[in-house]
Amino acid sequence: MSENIRKEIISWIKLVATAFIIAFLLKTYIFQIAYVKGPSMEPTLYEGQILIVSKLSYRVGEPSRGDIVVLSDNLEHKDLIKRVIGLPGDNVDIRDGYVYIDGELLKEDYIQVPTYANEFQQSQVPENKYFVLGDNRPESRDSRSDSLGFVDRENILGKAVFRLWPLNKFGTIK
Repeated sequence: MSENIRKEIISWIKLVATAFIIAFLLKTYIFQIAYVKGPSMEPTLYEGQILIVSKLSYRVGEPSRGDIVVLSDNLEHKDLIKRVIGLPGDNVDIRDGYVYIDGELLKEDYIQVPTYANEFQQSQVPENKYFVLGDNRPESRDSRSDSLGFVDRENILGKAVFRLWPLNKFGTIK
């Protein structure tokens, strides 16, 4: 093999290796792709939509009320997409079809049906945990359920920030 061909092969190997390392670092620390599965976030998100999730958002800050987050569900070993409702220290109550935070009615213009407490009792969100709900409350396994409950901060993987698919919904997520 000639010296020029050997140098060209080594050059290509370095290029491919660098691309893989950059892709790995971006996926691990900066962003990931998420697929919406199920109806729990309707009417905001629908099954089959593809989202970009910013991991960097929560490396430099904390989740805020109203953020749509991707979280790791240790019980079912899958990722879930939910909305942050209660922050650490908040007193969350659900009554008469509405959510109250520290006694104040939470304005939620992204839901279309009442919120029922199910088994959830008025509680204070523990330190380093979050209370999350799906926007389609009757079809959502969320913090009202004992099987999910309050979500540990370390289980929140990132903030859903952009919708890639379908193209007619392409853009930022609110």
